[in-house]
Amino acid sequence: MSVEAAIASTIISSVVAANGARTVGKQTKAANDYNASINDRNALADEQDAIQLKLANGLSIARFQREFSDLQDATSQAFRFNGFVAEGGTPLKVALANAKEADEEIAIMKYNSAVGVQELEQSAVQNKMQGNLNRLYGRNAMAAANINAGTSLLSGFTSAA
Repeated sequence: MSVEAAIASTIISSVVAANGARTVGKQTKAANDYNASINDRNALADEQDAIQLKLANGLSIARFQREFSDLQDATSQAFRFNGFVAEGGTPLKVALANAKEADEEIAIMKYNSAVGVQELEQSAVQNKMQGNLNRLYGRNAMAAANINAGTSLLSGFTSAA
């Protein structure tokens, strides 16, 4: 093999190695960008779920309040039907106890909703952070590939010289 052929072979192999390094870097970056897009989609879904949970809880509370109002009306009607005055004595105590229990139930519903919303919002934040981290990994992989490609070329040209 002649010196010129050896030099050409060294240069060609370094160019091939550099292209390979860049290709690996691009593929790694693409995979990380894809993962980041999934994280972004999950974050958006969590944010939408949090909004939906707030709305659903509001509707549940409104339905509960309507049902409670119907219960209070029926209880008062039953006391009146049996000859009791619903504004005092036992009927009043029953109405107040029912109202207290209803207030506690509504407070529990609001608390559970707030906890669920907070969990979803925190999950959204975590997904956004993971997406940003995946994008960083992709940029770092591309930078490492460019450095490896440059090193391959420099090494090949140095050997050829």
